[in-house]
Amino acid sequence: MTEAFVRPAGGSDIDPVVELLHANMNMRISRETWRRILDYPWRPSEAERGWLVEDAGAIVGFMATIYSERPTASGMRRFCDLGAWYLLRPYRGTGIGDSLLQAGMAVPGVTYATMTARAATGRRIRALGFEILDNSRQIFSPAGASDSAKLEMLNPAQVDWTAQNHQILQDHAGLGLHVAAFAATGRPPVLFLFQRKLKGADIAYHEMVHCSDLEFLAANAQAVANCIVVENNAVLAIDSRFLPANGTGEVEKLPLARWFRAAEGVKASEVDHLYSETLLLDMKLP
Repeated sequence: MTEAFVRPAGGSDIDPVVELLHANMNMRISRETWRRILDYPWRPSEAERGWLVEDAGAIVGFMATIYSERPTASGMRRFCDLGAWYLLRPYRGTGIGDSLLQAGMAVPGVTYATMTARAATGRRIRALGFEILDNSRQIFSPAGASDSAKLEMLNPAQVDWTAQNHQILQDHAGLGLHVAAFAATGRPPVLFLFQRKLKGADIAYHEMVHCSDLEFLAANAQAVANCIVVENNAVLAIDSRFLPANGTGEVEKLPLARWFRAAEGVKASEVDHLYSETLLLDMKLP
């Protein structure tokens, strides 16, 4: 082991980083899928493809940085989802891992988030200015047709989406998201995106990834569940930050807290699960 150093990943690093992650971090994830976190379709052209640790010409560590431009109440802002963070065993405990972590979250004016950080990582990033974004979600079981009758579901393929919603759909095409659309009186149609993943005792979690109208969601969360959850042993799950504190769902503690460090003016409710490693790797949200 010589003098390892941290540097940004570029296009020529994609294949060796993919091999590092596939061979050492998770072989159940295909090389093609790992490649997505370095070569995702919405990547800003000037952004690095993550950060890596190099030693004597070999890549021995990596952290994914997945950037996106997102609309907020204060205008378009840049976000970064911090993803896979891996270091070969001989380099652990040397301090280079902390250098890698810090390099990946050093751009001013960027809102950083991570939805999959283990407890030990959470302690590290708290010292770097991160705070808990959410540690619970609300669970809604379908309650029959009565409440859903007040919602009009639309065919997403036939909706004249706003430019913003059209871009979201285009960016996330092919990533396995389910799309629902609802009519909203006096306002644009509501775009609702969710994952469907089995968790726990084979419960089908319909996990909200994005809703284009949080006021609509706050007023209609149970009705949305009644519309989209159509099977037994299934629920709608919505992170608590998107709903009123006195919401009607059952509160469930998250197994791993979600973390973020917001740029000035960015609210927690503006940080959802779009444009993330979780979607690129087709992972379950913890």
